Amino acid sequence: MRTLLALAAIAAHSDASAFCGTYVGSPGVELINQTSQVIMSRQGARTTLTLANEYEGPASDFAMLIPVPEVLGEDAISTARPELFQRFDDYSAPRVVTYECEDFAWEDGDADADADADSDADADTSAPPDVVVEAQYQVGIYDIVILSAVESGALLTWLDDNGYGITPDAGEILGDYIDAGSFFFAAKVNLDEVPEEASFLEPLQFSYESEAFSLPIRLGTINSPGVQDVVIYVLSPWDGGRVGISNYPELEIEDECMVDVYGAGGVDAHYAGLFEDAWAAQAGAGWLLEYAWRPSGCDPCATTPPTPDELNEAGFSGDTYEAFFSRIRMRYTPEAGTQDITLYQSGIKSFDQIRFIDYNDRMEDRFEVCGVGMVDDPGSCDEEADPGPGGGEEADPGADGEDEWERSPSSEEEKADSASSGCSVAQARHRSMLAVLLVSLIALTGRRRSAA
Repeated sequence: MRTLLALAAIAAHSDASAFCGTYVGSPGVELINQTSQVIMSRQGARTTLTLANEYEGPASDFAMLIPVPEVLGEDAISTARPELFQRFDDYSAPRVVTYECEDFAWEDGDADADADADSDADADTSAPPDVVVEAQYQVGIYDIVILSAVESGALLTWLDDNGYGITPDAGEILGDYIDAGSFFFAAKVNLDEVPEEASFLEPLQFSYESEAFSLPIRLGTINSPGVQDVVIYVLSPWDGGRVGISNYPELEIEDECMVDVYGAGGVDAHYAGLFEDAWAAQAGAGWLLEYAWRPSGCDPCATTPPTPDELNEAGFSGDTYEAFFSRIRMRYTPEAGTQDITLYQSGIKSFDQIRFIDYNDRMEDRFEVCGVGMVDDPGSCDEEADPGPGGGEEADPGADGEDEWERSPSSEEEKADSASSGCSVAQARHRSMLAVLLVSLIALTGRRRSAA
Protein backbone atom coordinates (compact mmCIF):
# COMPACT_ATOMS: atom_id res chain seq x y z
CA MET A 1 0.00 0.00 0.00
CA ARG A 2 1.29 3.44 -0.82
CA THR A 3 0.45 6.82 0.65
CA LEU A 4 0.94 10.59 0.15
CA LEU A 5 0.20 14.27 1.16
CA ALA A 6 1.29 18.00 0.27
CA LEU A 7 1.85 22.17 0.58
CA ALA A 8 2.65 25.97 -0.72
CA ALA A 9 1.64 29.74 -1.07
CA ILE A 10 -1.46 30.90 -2.99
CA ALA A 11 -1.48 33.16 -6.00
CA ALA A 12 -4.75 34.41 -7.43
CA HIS A 13 -5.85 33.35 -10.90
CA SER A 14 -8.17 35.48 -12.98
CA ASP A 15 -11.88 35.07 -12.30
CA ALA A 16 -13.66 32.51 -14.45
CA SER A 17 -16.00 33.98 -17.02
CA ALA A 18 -19.67 33.03 -17.20
CA PHE A 19 -19.98 29.88 -19.26
CA CYS A 20 -22.42 29.51 -22.14
CA GLY A 21 -20.82 26.70 -24.11
CA THR A 22 -21.03 22.94 -24.03
CA TYR A 23 -19.30 20.97 -21.31
CA VAL A 24 -17.10 18.36 -22.98
CA GLY A 25 -15.30 16.53 -20.21
CA SER A 26 -12.52 16.45 -17.67
CA PRO A 27 -9.01 15.13 -17.99
CA GLY A 28 -8.54 11.69 -16.51
CA VAL A 29 -5.80 10.92 -14.05
CA GLU A 30 -3.23 9.68 -16.55
CA LEU A 31 -1.21 12.80 -15.83
CA ILE A 32 -0.25 11.46 -12.43
CA ASN A 33 1.94 8.65 -11.23
CA GLN A 34 0.54 7.65 -7.84
CA THR A 35 -2.38 9.63 -6.46
CA SER A 36 -3.94 9.95 -3.03
CA GLN A 37 -7.16 11.75 -2.20
CA VAL A 38 -8.19 13.42 1.04
CA ILE A 39 -11.24 15.48 1.96
CA MET A 40 -10.40 18.10 4.56
CA SER A 41 -13.00 20.17 6.42
CA ARG A 42 -11.64 23.03 8.47
CA GLN A 43 -13.78 25.23 10.74
CA GLY A 44 -12.11 27.21 13.49
CA ALA A 45 -9.50 24.94 15.07
CA ARG A 46 -11.39 21.76 14.18
CA THR A 47 -10.18 19.61 11.28
CA THR A 48 -11.97 16.59 9.82
CA LEU A 49 -9.99 14.34 7.50
CA THR A 50 -11.54 11.70 5.24
CA LEU A 51 -9.02 9.38 3.61
CA ALA A 52 -9.60 7.41 0.43
CA ASN A 53 -8.28 3.87 0.81
CA GLU A 54 -7.46 2.95 -2.78
CA TYR A 55 -5.74 -0.17 -1.51
CA GLU A 56 -5.05 -3.19 -3.71
CA GLY A 57 -4.10 -6.45 -2.02
CA PRO A 58 -5.19 -8.78 0.78
CA ALA A 59 -7.11 -7.03 3.55
CA SER A 60 -4.86 -8.84 6.02
CA ASP A 61 -1.91 -6.80 4.70
CA PHE A 62 -3.50 -3.38 5.18
CA ALA A 63 -2.14 -1.08 7.89
CA MET A 64 -2.10 2.69 8.40
CA LEU A 65 -0.14 4.98 10.72
CA ILE A 66 -0.90 8.71 10.93
CA PRO A 67 0.47 11.36 13.32
CA VAL A 68 -2.33 13.28 15.09
CA PRO A 69 -2.19 16.21 17.55
CA GLU A 70 -4.32 14.69 20.33
CA VAL A 71 -5.84 11.49 21.67
CA LEU A 72 -8.95 10.97 19.57
CA GLY A 73 -12.19 9.94 21.22
CA GLU A 74 -14.24 7.13 19.70
CA ASP A 75 -16.95 9.61 18.67
CA ALA A 76 -14.36 11.45 16.57
CA ILE A 77 -13.68 8.42 14.34
CA SER A 78 -15.99 6.96 11.70
CA THR A 79 -16.06 5.62 8.16
CA ALA A 80 -17.44 7.36 5.06
CA ARG A 81 -18.95 6.38 1.73
CA PRO A 82 -16.34 6.00 -1.03
CA GLU A 83 -18.84 7.63 -3.42
CA LEU A 84 -18.19 10.94 -1.67
CA PHE A 85 -14.75 11.16 -3.31
CA GLN A 86 -16.21 10.49 -6.75
CA ARG A 87 -18.82 13.23 -6.22
CA PHE A 88 -16.21 15.80 -5.20
CA ASP A 89 -13.89 14.77 -8.04
CA ASP A 90 -16.61 14.96 -10.70
CA TYR A 91 -17.69 18.38 -9.40
CA SER A 92 -14.25 20.00 -9.31
CA ALA A 93 -12.01 18.29 -11.90
CA PRO A 94 -10.31 20.38 -14.61
CA ARG A 95 -12.62 20.59 -17.61
CA VAL A 96 -12.77 21.08 -21.36
CA VAL A 97 -15.54 23.11 -22.98
CA THR A 98 -16.52 24.03 -26.51
CA TYR A 99 -18.28 27.14 -27.81
CA GLU A 100 -20.39 27.72 -30.90
CA CYS A 101 -21.67 31.07 -32.16
CA GLU A 102 -25.19 30.35 -30.96
CA ASP A 103 -23.88 30.16 -27.40
CA PHE A 104 -23.42 33.93 -27.62
CA ALA A 105 -26.85 34.77 -28.95
CA TRP A 106 -27.41 36.78 -25.80
CA GLU A 107 -25.25 38.96 -23.61
CA ASP A 108 -22.87 37.26 -21.25
CA GLY A 109 -24.07 37.23 -17.67
CA ASP A 110 -21.55 37.53 -14.89
CA ALA A 111 -21.24 34.48 -12.68
CA ASP A 112 -22.28 35.36 -9.16
CA ALA A 113 -18.73 35.23 -7.87
CA ASP A 114 -19.29 37.67 -5.03
CA ALA A 115 -22.42 36.37 -3.26
CA ASP A 116 -22.28 37.65 -0.52
CA ALA A 117 -11.93 10.61 25.19
CA ASP A 118 -9.05 11.25 26.53
CA SER A 119 -7.97 7.98 28.16
CA ASP A 120 -6.04 7.51 31.39
CA ALA A 121 -2.49 6.37 30.65
CA ASP A 122 -1.12 6.09 34.15
CA ALA A 123 1.53 3.42 34.40
CA ASP A 124 1.49 0.94 37.24
CA THR A 125 5.27 1.06 37.59
CA SER A 126 7.55 3.87 38.58
CA ALA A 127 9.07 4.00 35.09
CA PRO A 128 6.45 4.73 32.41
CA PRO A 129 6.49 2.48 29.33
CA ASP A 130 8.13 3.76 26.19
CA VAL A 131 4.92 3.22 24.20
CA VAL A 132 1.43 3.73 25.64
CA VAL A 133 -1.85 2.63 24.08
CA GLU A 134 -3.83 5.75 24.93
CA ALA A 135 -7.10 4.43 23.46
CA GLN A 136 -8.36 1.59 21.31
CA TYR A 137 -11.57 1.22 19.33
CA GLN A 138 -13.29 -0.87 16.72
CA VAL A 139 -14.81 1.33 14.02
CA GLY A 140 -16.49 -0.44 11.13
CA ILE A 141 -14.02 -3.00 9.78
CA TYR A 142 -11.04 -1.36 11.48
CA ASP A 143 -9.19 -2.01 14.73
CA ILE A 144 -7.80 1.36 15.80
CA VAL A 145 -5.34 2.34 18.50
CA ILE A 146 -4.05 5.76 19.55
CA LEU A 147 -0.42 5.57 20.64
CA SER A 148 2.07 7.80 22.40
CA ALA A 149 5.80 7.15 22.56
CA VAL A 150 8.89 8.61 24.16
CA GLU A 151 11.32 7.53 21.46
CA SER A 152 11.16 6.14 17.95
CA GLY A 153 12.98 2.86 18.53
CA ALA A 154 10.39 1.70 21.05
CA LEU A 155 7.59 2.72 18.72
CA LEU A 156 9.13 0.79 15.83
CA THR A 157 9.40 -2.29 18.07
CA TRP A 158 5.77 -1.98 19.21
CA LEU A 159 4.53 -1.62 15.64
CA ASP A 160 6.56 -4.62 14.49
CA ASP A 161 5.39 -6.75 17.41
CA ASN A 162 1.77 -5.87 16.70
CA GLY A 163 1.67 -6.70 13.02
CA TYR A 164 2.64 -3.39 11.35
CA GLY A 165 5.40 -4.01 8.83
CA ILE A 166 7.00 -0.59 9.14
CA THR A 167 10.51 -0.09 7.83
CA PRO A 168 13.26 0.91 10.30
CA ASP A 169 14.01 3.81 7.95
CA ALA A 170 11.00 5.55 9.50
CA GLY A 171 12.81 5.99 12.80
CA GLU A 172 14.15 9.51 12.21
CA ILE A 173 10.83 10.88 10.95
CA LEU A 174 8.91 9.19 13.78
CA GLY A 175 11.36 10.80 16.21
CA ASP A 176 10.60 14.25 14.80
CA TYR A 177 6.85 13.71 15.31
CA ILE A 178 7.44 12.41 18.86
CA ASP A 179 9.56 15.46 19.71
CA ALA A 180 6.74 17.68 18.41
CA GLY A 181 4.28 16.03 20.82
CA SER A 182 2.31 14.03 18.26
CA PHE A 183 0.25 10.95 19.02
CA PHE A 184 -0.17 8.20 16.43
CA PHE A 185 -3.41 6.91 14.89
CA ALA A 186 -2.86 3.28 13.86
CA ALA A 187 -5.45 1.20 11.99
CA LYS A 188 -5.63 -2.28 10.53
CA VAL A 189 -8.45 -4.46 9.26
CA ASN A 190 -10.40 -6.77 11.56
CA LEU A 191 -10.92 -9.67 9.16
CA ASP A 192 -13.90 -10.95 11.17
CA GLU A 193 -15.78 -7.74 10.31
CA VAL A 194 -15.15 -7.73 6.55
CA PRO A 195 -18.21 -8.90 4.55
CA GLU A 196 -17.44 -11.71 2.13
CA GLU A 197 -18.72 -9.63 -0.79
CA ALA A 198 -16.60 -6.57 0.09
CA SER A 199 -14.42 -5.31 -2.78
CA PHE A 200 -13.04 -2.13 -1.18
CA LEU A 201 -11.98 -0.71 2.17
CA GLU A 202 -14.22 1.99 3.58
CA PRO A 203 -12.64 5.45 3.80
CA LEU A 204 -11.63 6.39 7.34
CA GLN A 205 -12.71 9.74 8.79
CA PHE A 206 -11.58 11.40 12.00
CA SER A 207 -11.71 14.85 13.60
CA TYR A 208 -9.42 16.69 16.00
CA GLU A 209 -8.75 20.14 17.47
CA SER A 210 -5.52 21.88 16.52
CA GLU A 211 -4.39 25.41 15.76
CA ALA A 212 -2.23 23.97 12.98
CA PHE A 213 -3.96 23.79 9.58
CA SER A 214 -1.82 21.05 8.07
CA LEU A 215 -1.54 17.57 6.58
CA PRO A 216 1.29 15.10 7.30
CA ILE A 217 3.16 13.73 4.29
CA ARG A 218 6.64 12.90 5.55
CA LEU A 219 5.95 9.33 6.65
CA GLY A 220 4.40 8.62 3.26
CA THR A 221 7.67 9.41 1.50
CA ILE A 222 9.34 6.37 3.09
CA ASN A 223 7.52 3.91 0.83
CA SER A 224 7.24 6.34 -2.09
CA PRO A 225 7.11 4.95 -5.64
CA GLY A 226 9.31 7.90 -6.65
CA VAL A 227 6.85 10.67 -7.49
CA GLN A 228 3.61 11.16 -5.58
CA ASP A 229 0.48 13.21 -6.19
CA VAL A 230 -2.16 14.21 -3.68
CA VAL A 231 -5.53 15.78 -4.45
CA ILE A 232 -6.98 17.68 -1.48
CA TYR A 233 -10.63 18.72 -1.46
CA VAL A 234 -10.87 21.44 1.19
CA LEU A 235 -14.13 22.67 2.70
CA SER A 236 -13.71 25.87 4.71
CA PRO A 237 -15.85 28.87 5.74
CA TRP A 238 -16.89 31.16 2.89
CA ASP A 239 -15.67 34.30 4.66
CA GLY A 240 -12.09 32.98 4.67
CA GLY A 241 -11.98 32.49 0.91
CA ARG A 242 -10.00 29.95 -1.09
CA VAL A 243 -7.32 27.79 0.50
CA GLY A 244 -3.65 27.68 -0.47
CA ILE A 245 -0.41 26.04 0.66
CA SER A 246 2.18 28.21 2.32
CA ASN A 247 5.39 26.16 2.36
CA TYR A 248 5.71 24.80 -1.18
CA PRO A 249 5.76 26.77 -4.47
CA GLU A 250 2.56 27.28 -6.44
CA LEU A 251 2.57 26.09 -10.04
CA GLU A 252 1.12 28.03 -12.96
CA ILE A 253 -0.23 26.63 -16.21
CA GLU A 254 -1.84 28.33 -19.19
CA ASP A 255 -5.59 27.79 -19.32
CA GLU A 256 -8.77 29.77 -20.12
CA CYS A 257 -7.53 29.90 -23.72
CA MET A 258 -8.36 28.02 -26.93
CA VAL A 259 -6.40 24.94 -27.92
CA ASP A 260 -7.03 21.90 -30.10
CA VAL A 261 -6.62 19.52 -27.17
CA TYR A 262 -7.73 16.51 -29.20
CA GLY A 263 -5.41 17.28 -32.09
CA ALA A 264 -2.60 17.68 -29.55
CA GLY A 265 -3.05 14.10 -28.33
CA GLY A 266 -6.12 14.38 -26.19
CA VAL A 267 -7.20 16.09 -23.00
CA ASP A 268 -5.12 13.93 -20.70
CA ALA A 269 -1.96 14.40 -22.73
CA HIS A 270 -2.40 18.19 -22.98
CA TYR A 271 -3.03 18.72 -19.27
CA ALA A 272 -0.35 16.20 -18.33
CA GLY A 273 2.23 18.07 -20.38
CA LEU A 274 1.35 21.44 -18.86
CA PHE A 275 1.41 20.09 -15.32
CA GLU A 276 4.62 18.14 -15.84
CA ASP A 277 6.44 21.18 -17.26
CA ALA A 278 5.25 23.44 -14.43
CA TRP A 279 6.21 20.90 -11.76
CA ALA A 280 9.63 20.16 -13.31
CA ALA A 281 10.54 23.84 -12.96
CA GLN A 282 10.04 23.69 -9.17
CA ALA A 283 12.78 21.24 -8.16
CA GLY A 284 10.61 18.32 -7.16
CA ALA A 285 7.61 19.84 -5.35
CA GLY A 286 4.76 22.18 -6.21
CA TRP A 287 1.00 22.60 -6.09
CA LEU A 288 -1.78 23.89 -8.30
CA LEU A 289 -5.19 25.26 -7.38
CA GLU A 290 -7.46 23.34 -9.75
CA TYR A 291 -10.80 24.63 -8.49
CA ALA A 292 -12.11 27.34 -6.14
CA TRP A 293 -15.85 27.93 -5.87
CA ARG A 294 -18.76 28.25 -3.52
CA PRO A 295 -20.26 24.72 -3.63
CA SER A 296 -23.79 26.03 -4.05
CA GLY A 297 -23.06 26.46 -7.78
CA CYS A 298 -20.59 26.01 -10.66
CA ASP A 299 -19.99 27.39 -14.16
CA PRO A 300 -19.79 25.17 -16.17
CA CYS A 301 -21.36 22.42 -14.12
CA ALA A 302 -19.80 19.07 -14.93
CA THR A 303 -22.27 17.51 -12.49
CA THR A 304 -24.66 18.73 -9.83
CA PRO A 305 -22.93 20.61 -6.99
CA PRO A 306 -22.50 18.89 -3.62
CA THR A 307 -25.56 18.90 -1.41
CA PRO A 308 -25.64 20.21 2.18
CA ASP A 309 -25.92 16.59 3.35
CA GLU A 310 -22.75 15.66 1.44
CA LEU A 311 -20.87 18.60 2.95
CA ASN A 312 -22.05 17.55 6.40
CA GLU A 313 -20.99 13.97 5.62
CA ALA A 314 -17.51 15.33 4.88
CA GLY A 315 -17.43 17.06 8.27
CA PHE A 316 -18.47 20.59 7.30
CA SER A 317 -21.19 22.03 9.52
CA GLY A 318 -23.40 24.37 7.51
CA ASP A 319 -25.13 24.92 4.19
CA THR A 320 -23.44 25.08 0.78
CA TYR A 321 -23.59 28.89 0.61
CA GLU A 322 -21.62 29.04 3.88
CA ALA A 323 -18.68 27.05 2.47
CA PHE A 324 -15.78 27.58 0.12
CA PHE A 325 -14.63 24.54 -1.91
CA SER A 326 -10.93 24.47 -2.87
CA ARG A 327 -9.33 21.66 -4.87
CA ILE A 328 -5.54 21.47 -4.68
CA ARG A 329 -3.22 19.07 -6.48
CA MET A 330 0.35 18.68 -5.27
CA ARG A 331 3.20 16.60 -6.67
CA TYR A 332 6.48 15.87 -4.91
CA THR A 333 9.41 13.49 -4.72
CA PRO A 334 10.65 11.96 -1.44
CA GLU A 335 13.66 14.27 -1.56
CA ALA A 336 11.51 17.40 -1.92
CA GLY A 337 8.63 16.42 0.39
CA THR A 338 10.53 17.23 3.57
CA GLN A 339 7.80 19.24 5.30
CA ASP A 340 4.23 18.46 6.18
CA ILE A 341 1.70 20.50 4.22
CA THR A 342 0.74 23.82 5.78
CA LEU A 343 -2.50 25.34 4.47
CA TYR A 344 -4.21 28.67 4.96
CA GLN A 345 -7.30 30.58 3.90
CA SER A 346 -6.30 33.46 1.64
CA GLY A 347 -9.35 35.72 2.06
CA ILE A 348 -9.73 35.66 -1.75
CA LYS A 349 -13.36 34.91 -2.63
CA SER A 350 -13.14 35.04 -6.41
CA PHE A 351 -14.00 31.85 -8.26
CA ASP A 352 -11.47 29.94 -10.33
CA GLN A 353 -11.08 26.66 -12.22
CA ILE A 354 -8.73 24.92 -14.64
CA ARG A 355 -10.57 25.09 -17.96
CA PHE A 356 -9.52 24.55 -21.57
CA ILE A 357 -11.57 25.87 -24.52
CA ASP A 358 -11.69 23.64 -27.57
CA TYR A 359 -10.36 25.60 -30.58
CA ASN A 360 -12.96 27.29 -32.80
CA ASP A 361 -11.58 29.84 -35.28
CA ARG A 362 -14.84 31.82 -35.14
CA MET A 363 -14.16 32.49 -31.44
CA GLU A 364 -10.75 34.11 -32.02
CA ASP A 365 -12.15 37.59 -31.35
CA ARG A 366 -13.44 36.42 -27.96
CA PHE A 367 -10.75 34.16 -26.51
CA GLU A 368 -6.97 34.06 -26.50
CA VAL A 369 -5.24 31.21 -28.27
CA CYS A 370 -2.97 29.22 -25.95
CA GLY A 371 0.66 30.15 -26.53
CA VAL A 372 -0.31 33.01 -28.86
CA GLY A 373 -2.73 35.39 -27.15
CA MET A 374 -5.26 37.37 -29.16
CA VAL A 375 -4.57 36.71 -32.84
CA ASP A 376 -4.26 39.26 -35.63
CA ASP A 377 -7.15 39.30 -38.09
CA PRO A 378 -9.26 36.99 -35.88
CA GLY A 379 -12.18 34.92 -37.01
CA SER A 380 -15.56 36.02 -35.68
CA CYS A 381 -19.16 34.95 -35.43
CA ASP A 382 -19.99 38.31 -37.02
CA GLU A 383 -18.38 37.22 -40.28
CA GLU A 384 -20.25 35.48 -43.04
CA ALA A 385 -20.12 31.74 -42.53
CA ASP A 386 -18.29 29.70 -45.15
CA PRO A 387 -21.09 28.50 -47.43
CA GLY A 388 -19.12 25.52 -48.72
CA PRO A 389 -19.92 23.76 -51.97
CA GLY A 390 -23.62 23.54 -51.26
CA GLY A 391 -24.10 27.14 -50.23
CA GLY A 392 -24.98 28.32 -46.77
CA GLU A 393 -26.45 31.02 -44.62
CA GLU A 394 -24.89 34.12 -43.20
CA ALA A 395 -24.18 33.87 -39.48
CA ASP A 396 -26.77 35.75 -37.49
CA PRO A 397 -25.02 38.98 -36.44
CA GLY A 398 -27.46 39.65 -33.64
CA ALA A 399 -28.79 43.07 -32.76
CA ASP A 400 -26.94 45.81 -34.72
CA GLY A 401 -24.09 43.38 -35.44
CA GLU A 402 -22.60 43.86 -31.98
CA ASP A 403 -20.28 41.28 -30.41
CA GLU A 404 -22.54 40.93 -27.39
CA TRP A 405 -26.07 40.00 -28.41
CA GLU A 406 -29.22 40.36 -26.45
CA ARG A 407 -29.95 37.42 -24.19
CA SER A 408 -33.35 35.82 -24.64
CA PRO A 409 -33.51 32.39 -23.02
CA SER A 410 -35.99 30.25 -24.87
CA SER A 411 -37.47 28.44 -21.90
CA GLU A 412 -38.07 28.66 -18.19
CA GLU A 413 -35.53 25.88 -17.76
CA GLU A 414 -32.83 27.98 -19.46
CA LYS A 415 -33.72 30.91 -17.24
CA ALA A 416 -33.38 28.75 -14.15
CA ASP A 417 -30.01 27.50 -15.37
CA SER A 418 -28.89 31.09 -15.97
CA ALA A 419 -29.79 32.08 -12.45
CA SER A 420 -27.77 29.25 -10.92
CA SER A 421 -24.66 29.21 -13.08
CA GLY A 422 -24.25 32.59 -14.75
CA CYS A 423 -25.77 31.52 -18.08
CA SER A 424 -27.46 28.54 -19.67
CA VAL A 425 -25.66 25.43 -20.80
CA ALA A 426 -27.04 23.88 -23.94
CA GLN A 427 -25.97 20.36 -23.14
CA ALA A 428 -23.46 18.41 -21.10
CA ARG A 429 -21.38 15.51 -22.35
CA HIS A 430 -19.43 14.14 -19.45
CA ARG A 431 -16.57 12.11 -20.84
CA SER A 432 -15.95 9.14 -18.58
CA MET A 433 -13.17 9.67 -16.08
CA LEU A 434 -10.23 7.28 -16.29
CA ALA A 435 -10.11 7.27 -12.53
CA VAL A 436 -7.51 4.81 -11.38
CA LEU A 437 -6.77 6.47 -8.04
CA LEU A 438 -4.25 3.99 -6.79
CA VAL A 439 -2.98 5.26 -3.48
CA SER A 440 -4.47 5.67 -0.04
CA LEU A 441 -3.69 9.03 1.50
CA ILE A 442 -1.95 10.33 4.51
CA ALA A 443 1.21 9.88 6.32
CA LEU A 444 2.12 6.21 6.28
CA THR A 445 0.72 2.93 5.20
CA GLY A 446 2.83 -0.16 5.50
CA ARG A 447 2.18 -3.75 4.70
CA ARG A 448 0.95 -5.53 7.75
CA ARG A 449 2.69 -8.75 8.54
CA SER A 450 1.10 -11.54 10.49
CA ALA A 451 1.71 -11.19 14.22
CA ALA A 452 4.06 -13.78 15.54
